Amino acid sequence: MGHVYVDVTIRGSQGSKTLRMLVDTGSTYVVLDPDTARELGLIETPFTVELMMANGSRETARVYVGQAEVKGRKGPVMIAALKTPTPLLGVYALESLGFKVNPRTGELEEIGPEGGYLL
Repeated sequence: MGHVYVDVTIRGSQGSKTLRMLVDTGSTYVVLDPDTARELGLIETPFTVELMMANGSRETARVYVGQAEVKGRKGPVMIAALKTPTPLLGVYALESLGFKVNPRTGELEEIGPEGGYLL
């Protein structure tokens, strides 16, 4: 399938920024550089998460909350602040916005109503 990238607008209290993100179905969270999280004024939570890196190492990251917009769909997302060369769009954001990756086309497809799954 190859790598899938998508433009994602992240909003916080200090503004918004559109970033080209790697869609990472192996990642739980949106992953952004801590400087970007602070610059946008994302809501900092008192929580941290331990993340398993692709090389097997573990990193601790602060958790923030912000809004993501992908292809016109908007919703709140949890963001792990971690030094990363490429911002990542993880599974929680994909599902909450109602998207999945089509492995044949390498494109995001809508899977439900805006706002994701209904419970």
